[in-house]
Amino acid sequence: MSNVKQIFTKLSYHDQNTYNQILYRLEDIFHNCDNELQEIKEIARKIKEGIEKISPFIQQCTEIVCPACKNICCSNKHGYYNREDLVYIHAVGLKPPEFEFGRKDSDPCQFLSVKGCTLERSVRPSGCNWYFCESLLDYMEKRPDYQEFDDSLSDVATLWMELMREITKILQTFHYRWV
Repeated sequence: MSNVKQIFTKLSYHDQNTYNQILYRLEDIFHNCDNELQEIKEIARKIKEGIEKISPFIQQCTEIVCPACKNICCSNKHGYYNREDLVYIHAVGLKPPEFEFGRKDSDPCQFLSVKGCTLERSVRPSGCNWYFCESLLDYMEKRPDYQEFDDSLSDVATLWMELMREITKILQTFHYRWV
């Protein structure tokens, strides 16, 4: 194991140092292994397109349900990227936004404004994108276009899993591993 570089330790958004180390390592990999990462970049592009496709449906629903809600789901603990999110963000050629480390998990998300999230849905952390509270889900399921949304969401989830399988293969090729 001495020749295996442990690139991804357990990522905690409470630990700015670990977070920054992972960002640095990913930037290095995506900068130096561009040719080897073309398939990963293509999968990430498809994920981004899939999220953009379902975004209008989600937005229409959240505009109705969320303003009347007394429990804000958009908490700070869901507003940070996990390691898989960071792979995706780098694969689509973006950099994650600056975070305010040290905030309480229960605080409103640092990207939440009075008009909703300040981040485009396709670059939001997965903790945000993949969460639908019971009230929102109930509302969504009653809409006639829900099945199309659900099918598209399933397609994105399948691509997401494919992205993780492919990055794991690449990391192993370069003697890195998920920890």
